[in-house]
Parts: sequence; structure tokens; C-alpha cells
Amino acid sequence: MAGKVRPSEDNVIYANFGARRRVFSPEEAGTSQASVTRTPSYSPAAMRVFNAAVRQTDPGRTKRGHQYAANGHVLETTPRSGGIDGLVAGSQNDPFAVAIQLPGRTAADIQGALDVMARRANSVARARTGDFDDDVLDILLAPDPASIRFLCTCPDASDVCKHAVAVAEKAAELIDATPDVIFSMRNLSLNTFEQGVRNRAATVARENSEEGSKYFWAGREMPDLPYPKVAPMIEDSDIDMLHRAMQSVSFTNIDQLRAVADIEDLYEELTRG
Repeated sequence: MAGKVRPSEDNVIYANFGARRRVFSPEEAGTSQASVTRTPSYSPAAMRVFNAAVRQTDPGRTKRGHQYAANGHVLETTPRSGGIDGLVAGSQNDPFAVAIQLPGRTAADIQGALDVMARRANSVARARTGDFDDDVLDILLAPDPASIRFLCTCPDASDVCKHAVAVAEKAAELIDATPDVIFSMRNLSLNTFEQGVRNRAATVARENSEEGSKYFWAGREMPDLPYPKVAPMIEDSDIDMLHRAMQSVSFTNIDQLRAVADIEDLYEELTRG
């Protein structure tokens, strides 16, 4: 700045040292957004597992756990009944074993969650994409971070060590990419759930039609309309099969060719514009 003399000694100039001010953003601190650690973006179900780890430990272990996950230290992530197991390469010769333990649920609890889902529109399609309502996740996973326990064979005595954070992050990635893992952790499968929804369809229909039912006049939420793939039938079909079909009802080859041509013209007219 013009007119301002900076303090100096020999060839060392003291500039901007000692003065402190509060900053409120990475830009003010001279730090780019890319260098700021962000929370990964997962589905709500996956975030429950990830948050269960990071909210029960400190930022230091969270950062080191993220580095372990990013650098390939997590050797295995295996869903099982009641949780997920993992192996993490650490500072010792043998990898550390990590267990993510979900809260216990009775068969009635799980059945209740499935019944709730079966009575909601698009439940099967939503489950395939990992879209679950919060009250269902409360049962299938856990209602809060403290309900999920983490165990590790490393010497760290904290509730959630860096190895557990690393496995939680990989478990969240797995749930995000393969939502039916949620069912497998409760001894179920997506196919079993889908069959259960079909089996309950008659029961739901009777409930809707019972006298005094609140759904009698209003009905329930309708599922989404299907969106079938649109494809050009003539172009994508085997034209030889069409010729053989017309040959069976034609007297001559000329009649057969005319029939095929008429069908092609009719198709073009029906699909035009």
C-alpha cells in the first residue's frame, strides 16, 4: 500500500504477521473450497450409517478414517444379520476387524415395517432405489446414531476409532449403491419383500372396502404410471418373421409382399408425428 512502510530488519520484511482477524469463509482464509473436507453425499439410509460413526467420535478420527477409506485400507465390507463387518489394514501385520452392530429387532418389528411399506404407493420401486421413509429406517436401521454400536480389535479405547469410521464410510457407499443390503442386514431380501407386498394386496383391498374405512371414498395414494420403453416396432423386429406370418395367409408371393407393404404403410401412418 502506498505510503506505508513495513517494518524490516536486514533483508527480512515483516508483513501481515501478528495481526489477527476473524474469518467467516474459506475464501477469507485464503483457502479454496476444494481443499475443505466435505461430508459425502449418500442416500438417507446410507447417511444413517455414516453419521452414526462420525457423530460418536472426534474430527481427528473422522479425518483419519476418511483417509483410510480413500487410500484403500478397507479390505472387506460384508453385510450380515444385524450389521456389517469389515477388515481394515492398520499399523500392525494383521488387519483390524470392525463390526457395525445395528440395534436388535424382533420378527414382529420387522414385519411391522414391511406392512407399513406394503401399504404405501410405489413401495417396491422406491425400495429398489433406496428410497425409504424415516419411520421405516428407524426400524430397519436405527432411529439415532447412538443406537448403532461400533467394535474394533485395535488398541484405541474410543467408542468409534478411525478404522470404524473407514468401514462406516465404505458401508455407506455399499448401501448407497446396493440398497437391498438394508434387507439383508435383517435376514430379508428385496424379492421376499416384493412377494410379501403382492400377498398383502388382497388384505389391503379388503381394508379399503370395509364399512367405515377412511379409504372407502378417498382411496389410497395411487402408484406411479408405468413408463414403458418406446421403440420402433418395424425397425426393431425381425422382418423375416413378418413375411413368414403373411405367407401363411397369402395365396401367392405377390400377395405376401403386398400384405407386408400394407402393414408397413399402416405402421408409418399410425406412428407419424
